[in-house]
Amino acid sequence: MSYRLKFDPDKCVGCYACHIACLDAHHDVEDVDAKSHRTVKKVVKNQFEKNICPGCDHCGICIKACPVQAIYKDPKTGFVLTDKEKCIGCHACEKVCPKDVIHFDKDGKMEKCDGCIERIREGREPACVRVCFPGAITLE
Repeated sequence: MSYRLKFDPDKCVGCYACHIACLDAHHDVEDVDAKSHRTVKKVVKNQFEKNICPGCDHCGICIKACPVQAIYKDPKTGFVLTDKEKCIGCHACEKVCPKDVIHFDKDGKMEKCDGCIERIREGREPACVRVCFPGAITLE
């Protein structure tokens, strides 16, 4: 089954719950360089300012940009994943990302949302979907 993470900015209340859930799902408490795979951005709409957390929707644009094929689409879930062993840290993927949600770890390797693939394989929801009380993030 192929999945897609959807984000509705109109439903997002900027509570950061998804941001914290992502940190918790992907890092140990001791990780000093931990980064959430959800990127919080400030937007202004009708003179009202709020923070939203769009995250990666696994569009796959970064796959074509990678010169070493370190980025691929998982055939079972449809999530765009990274093979850190192949990643050379060239930042080509970051330059083409339409949502600006790719970052690099302390070793210079690309990191982005993996759809909580391990949770999906266990039959659970991604951490961000689980905690998003207004329903701004959904798994379809």
